[in-house]
Amino acid sequence: MTQVLRRVLGTDEARLVFVSDEFNGHAIDAQSGQPRKRVERWFSSFSEMEEENGQSRMYLGIHWSSDKTAGIAQGRLVADWTINHAYRLL
Repeated sequence: MTQVLRRVLGTDEARLVFVSDEFNGHAIDAQSGQPRKRVERWFSSFSEMEEENGQSRMYLGIHWSSDKTAGIAQGRLVADWTINHAYRLL
């Protein structure tokens, strides 16, 4: 997604904010019965966003650093192919 946005918009710079479904200020915590605090994640570029997304997989114990690097590279290749081939048909 980030590479498609980079290509379509022509820049890596972007002011983005994301809010989790779990920490949106409305979701109820199962243990306390109270709404969870709203937590916002701010990004200044698509690269920053994709890096943090890849890093989160490592914190979860699902992937290694090499998986993150390869995953970002593969995602960019798929996005580039899509933009260069399928997107131009629209």
